[in-house]
Amino acid sequence: MENVKSEKERAVLNSETVQSDFELTQKVYETLQNDCFINHEKIVVRVRDHTVYLEGIVTSERERNLAYEAVTDIFGVRNVVNYLTYPCPYLIRHTA
Repeated sequence: MENVKSEKERAVLNSETVQSDFELTQKVYETLQNDCFINHEKIVVRVRDHTVYLEGIVTSERERNLAYEAVTDIFGVRNVVNYLTYPCPYLIRHTA
């Protein structure tokens, strides 16, 4: 009987985590959209157990760092994994 109760408790805890992760995802998207220095259109956000994963392409290292800092400041975020990439300025050919 105790085993069944603990499974039910785990299911409730998991549903609460999913709900709060969903809410956290919404907060992260809202934060990125409200920052005029971040082009959020190519950023994908995933949240699992209050860890935020940022994926996608930004235009510069500065924009990558701004996104990371903005997300880190959100209440409820425990960790941010920043997979955002940007073009290497040394590989861009300048034509005159």
